[in-house]
Amino acid sequence: MRQKKVTASGDAAVAVGGDVTAPIITNPEIHIKLAESPSFDPTEWPKVHEVGALTLGVHRSRTVDNRPLLPPYVLRDADREVAERMKYVAIHGGMALLTGDSTAGKSRTAVHGMQRCMKDHTIYAPVRGTELAELPRFLRGSPAAPFVLWLDDLEGFLGDHGLNPALLHDLEKMNVAIVATMRDELFVTYSNSQGYRTPDGESSSRQIGNRLLRAVEPILIERLWSDREVARAAGTGDERLSDAVKHCDTYGVAEYLAAGPTLMEEWQRAQRVGGHPRGAALVQASVDLARAGFSGAVDIDVLKDLHREYLGSSTLRHESWDEAESWATEVRYGVSGLLIPGEEYEGMWRAFDYLADAVSRTRNDRSDVPDFIWREALNLCPDDDDRWLIGMHAYMAGRDEYAIEAWEPLAADGNGSAAANLAAIYTDMGDLRTASFWRQVEFQDEFHSTVLRYDPTAPLYDPETGKIAIGNFRDGRRVEVELHQHDIGVRHGIIAGSKGIGKSNNLSIILLGALSSSRYCLFLIDWSPEQKHFHPFTENDAAFKCSRGDLNTALEILSAVNRVIKARVEKGGYVNPSNEKPGFLVAIEDAHLLFQMSSQARSLCLRIVRNGGPVGVSLFITVPDASLSSFGGSEELRKEMTKEDSIAMYMGTGDGLRMLRDARKEQGDAIFEDPYE
Repeated sequence: MRQKKVTASGDAAVAVGGDVTAPIITNPEIHIKLAESPSFDPTEWPKVHEVGALTLGVHRSRTVDNRPLLPPYVLRDADREVAERMKYVAIHGGMALLTGDSTAGKSRTAVHGMQRCMKDHTIYAPVRGTELAELPRFLRGSPAAPFVLWLDDLEGFLGDHGLNPALLHDLEKMNVAIVATMRDELFVTYSNSQGYRTPDGESSSRQIGNRLLRAVEPILIERLWSDREVARAAGTGDERLSDAVKHCDTYGVAEYLAAGPTLMEEWQRAQRVGGHPRGAALVQASVDLARAGFSGAVDIDVLKDLHREYLGSSTLRHESWDEAESWATEVRYGVSGLLIPGEEYEGMWRAFDYLADAVSRTRNDRSDVPDFIWREALNLCPDDDDRWLIGMHAYMAGRDEYAIEAWEPLAADGNGSAAANLAAIYTDMGDLRTASFWRQVEFQDEFHSTVLRYDPTAPLYDPETGKIAIGNFRDGRRVEVELHQHDIGVRHGIIAGSKGIGKSNNLSIILLGALSSSRYCLFLIDWSPEQKHFHPFTENDAAFKCSRGDLNTALEILSAVNRVIKARVEKGGYVNPSNEKPGFLVAIEDAHLLFQMSSQARSLCLRIVRNGGPVGVSLFITVPDASLSSFGGSEELRKEMTKEDSIAMYMGTGDGLRMLRDARKEQGDAIFEDPYE
């Protein structure tokens, strides 16, 4: 087994919202300690306005004579959301997380946001793997406050000794802003992974993932630019941006500026007579290691051994090893080489991220990754967490044999999630005896198999915070939704997910919490075919008004609520629900069926969402997803219900994440004003 000079990049998962009685799905974290941690003396750190974007990890652009190293920043459509989040965390603390492809421009967008919203903050930019646990002790009471913690490639900072739930909580209490980026492919992969208890009792990544989900909603930076973004780029007058705009139908402007497509083309052209076939094979070995799930840097001697398997016919006249190594690591266009150095040790190399991303976009799976790479990836992995990720990649590629090889040692050590996956694989293979064995191992893992259900004896509504408890995470923490914001108003909510996933249960608990506070009146509209979800409320006369699939009654309820909103707006004084001036909570089950049937219902609900919050009138709906169809084709209603200040529960492991992303995509008008002004 090869263990020589291996580093790893890792990332923690985010648990996707779902029924609070269902297993919470996360992944293991990877944390590699550095030999030396940087200084924690805040007086040695610079202010944001004193640090350049390149220093903070922004990809270089093509060099042009007499021009700055970076072209002028072009406002992105996502900047509205970024600016709103940055302004908030600059004052209150918390995290702003930007996700996207490796050269989508997420780091540049994040740095621009910090420069506009936090220019006088003291910035701390640790290197990957820095132990951050003692950070609050050095920040507390420091005259260098306020602080921003910059975590480019967030996956490299997560873990028990890095960013974890306790540390995140401490930093939030100190109003420390955290700005982070994460590659989209890694974020998606880990959000669909499962976690487990560590045998030595340390916190597992499920806690990290759950905490991060509750603390931040990721902002997606698209790789391909919109027409509005392209028009802004064309208007800058910078020849680099003008050149990138010419290729915007195929490439994103940011990825073209970072020379990603050019580097990709150069690599592909290298396998020819007179080219660099040995160098191309060297790069291919590194790219395939990343595609197999091992994205760390490895010693050049490892790549030297592996690249021989990729060498084609000797008629290509392979160049010497020294020439190949020099070609693969040479920095081009002042931007990057095909191989880039690892951060921890000299002589360590990994593929430029763009190359693996580009290959992933052109090929639907990893089934073409050769056997010797899967085996080498497993030999190279320094810890169990790497094995988990390689197993996930192998399973998704249909290479069950390598998924089994990756997961069996984990399952044997008590990892119930790995055991569950093995049971599924062996069941598909028809080996029911082995599947039964691993299923028994799964059930022995208390974390994986135990579910903490909602406790009806616990108080649901907290009048001080306006939050309703809808259940518990497995570690005992309350799952809460903030129905009311003091002196601001009530919030609206959307609960989306497939049939049977628990939408109605969550909505019922929210309704029960509101009702038990004695501060809300319920108006219920059940449009589901079963007509059963509101029985507990109607049978006990708990609802002020209820409709069961009758359109006229539903429209009467919505019209009456709108009349209440109009009267309250004129009178004022209804921003904080109380016993004397209660809030109204309108709940619609399977609202998509009502919206698809009635344009009047869509219009009335749109008025409630736009005007009801400040006067204590809230709308909650359940729908199968956040698509335009679920809102009866009303783009306006969808925009209002999926705004960032709404309560959004997108349920389902993969579907929930996609709905969350779709709902957060920018839906701005063609005219785009600077959101930072």
